[in-house]
Amino acid sequence: MLGTGWFLFDKLPDQMPTHWNIEGQADAYMSKNSAILLFPGITLAIALLFPILSMIDPRKEKYVLFRRPWLILQTVFVLFFAYMYFVSLYIALNPNVPITPFILGGIGVLFIVIGNYLGKVRQNYFVGIKTPWTLHSEEVWNKTQRIGGWTFLFAGIVILINGFVKWQLAAVMIAVIAVAVVVPIIYSYILYRKLKKL
Repeated sequence: MLGTGWFLFDKLPDQMPTHWNIEGQADAYMSKNSAILLFPGITLAIALLFPILSMIDPRKEKYVLFRRPWLILQTVFVLFFAYMYFVSLYIALNPNVPITPFILGGIGVLFIVIGNYLGKVRQNYFVGIKTPWTLHSEEVWNKTQRIGGWTFLFAGIVILINGFVKWQLAAVMIAVIAVAVVVPIIYSYILYRKLKKL
């Protein structure tokens, strides 16, 4: 990432866009010296943070049970930030190219991958859908992650498609993320109450 940034350094504008609104319009800028370092720095921090989380988690023994999904989730987050870095460089060099399909496409793929592996994540304090009810009951945890996997998969597909269709971007984005997050939370509560009565 840094190599690419420095290779393109002379071609990049002095002020680079670093944030875009839902309509794909740049609304924050940064000097190219800082912008070139920002995403690689965030990516490095994330790559270092994941192993630390698994070591300090009170339920760290559980990570052995989902080692491959854990590795894939770490990798996809690192790749996502690397992808966003390359997109930001490309848009800085081609300001007339719409960025919305790139951003929502990346977010959509991220959600799809999370959805595919969420159901395999075992009980822990850092990864997955954590509610008082999932953390209290392993059965509630496992079933909630499976439901969450489907809702994240659904949200990812909708976000990915809407990145190209561009229909009611803000409303659709808020709605699908709400579905992805709220439905599993409600489900975990209902399931916990049901199991408690048995």
